[in-house]
Amino acid sequence: MIRAVIWDWGGVLMRTMDVRPRMAWERRLRLHPGGLVDVVFESSAWDRAQRGEASVDDVWAEVADRLGIGETEIAALQRDFWAGDRLDEELVRLIRELRQAGIRNGLLSNHIPEIRQRLGNLEPLLDAVVISGEEGVLKPDPAIYRVALERLGVAPEEAVFVDDWKPNVEAARQLGMVGVLFRGTVSLRRALLEAGLPVRPPDLRPISGIRAVIWDWGGVLSPLNFLQRSSQWEVRLGLPPGAMDQALWGPEWKLLEIGAISQEAYDAHLMHALGLPDREALRQFYREFYADDGLHPGVVAAVRNLRGQYRVALLTNAFPGHADSLRRRHGFDPRTEFDLYVNSAEVGLAKPDPAIYQLTLDRLDVRPEQAIFIDDHVRNTDAARMLGIHTIVCADVEAALADLAALLGHPVL
Repeated sequence: MIRAVIWDWGGVLMRTMDVRPRMAWERRLRLHPGGLVDVVFESSAWDRAQRGEASVDDVWAEVADRLGIGETEIAALQRDFWAGDRLDEELVRLIRELRQAGIRNGLLSNHIPEIRQRLGNLEPLLDAVVISGEEGVLKPDPAIYRVALERLGVAPEEAVFVDDWKPNVEAARQLGMVGVLFRGTVSLRRALLEAGLPVRPPDLRPISGIRAVIWDWGGVLSPLNFLQRSSQWEVRLGLPPGAMDQALWGPEWKLLEIGAISQEAYDAHLMHALGLPDREALRQFYREFYADDGLHPGVVAAVRNLRGQYRVALLTNAFPGHADSLRRRHGFDPRTEFDLYVNSAEVGLAKPDPAIYQLTLDRLDVRPEQAIFIDDHVRNTDAARMLGIHTIVCADVEAALADLAALLGHPVL
């Protein structure tokens, strides 16, 4: 019987829903998209601070040194870095619901001790707060999970653990906990119900006045099966764990997807990062890695069924030539299948930049409240919701299609 739910902080309860303050600094400092997060969270001082071995002042001193900025600027940067963070009030209400049913709630976060100053009215709802910077150990080390369990007074099999990072969830499962990868409140409620917790099911009612449905590509129309093969390719190429994803989706990809570098430049980077000898080896890698990259037939059918009743759009962070590639490989031309095709590499903007959502709305000639946006990343749906767009986080395609039907008030297949 489940007696407790243990929550992660960053990326779950507290999320950066408004990316504009960080983006402004990235432009000012000429960093790649997402580069500011890399500078802060990949600094040695941040790693030490999460272990209680450095202070928050040490973190920002190292950031200032890496960026070459002075005391006044670093103070403004520190303020703006957190300015877009928002506490998810839906999750706070869920915690209240759990407490009323007698379920204990705890916080388990890889963070600096100063996080306590940001808990606000959430802290009285928590029966235990475990912060790595106070314990000297980080998730996914089993020791810090055991601290949380002990303070909540529950055994592993009596707890659900919610986190947005898969290795942390897997570590919790290995200890015997129910591990839930956070993919939005709707799928979380379903997971808690499945675990036997007394929570209300998602309340999805038809929304009047919807005129447009906006779809993501990867993770929605395309299942992205190739992502499961990263570890196999790391072994095959003699790369350390995590190297494949960093090579594919790191800074160079972020530049490619806004058209800031060419496909040729990205290919050259990938050849070097993966240790491939020539372009033929790279082409062979692409053929094998993406061999079963296909389309989800149910989503394709839904797109075709809804077109005519609604304006349908594809909004994707992709590479130059994405549309031509889909037409060649799958006989699916997004420029003709959708009323609107927006490729980040063609417009120079990428999700979760609010500007790309506004551009899409403008080209569809709809207001935010007249659109539903479906994406597999919470950070992208968060940004859309900030604009007033209705959203669905696609944690499971069949569930997402059912949710869309519920919001539209009629079948989509």
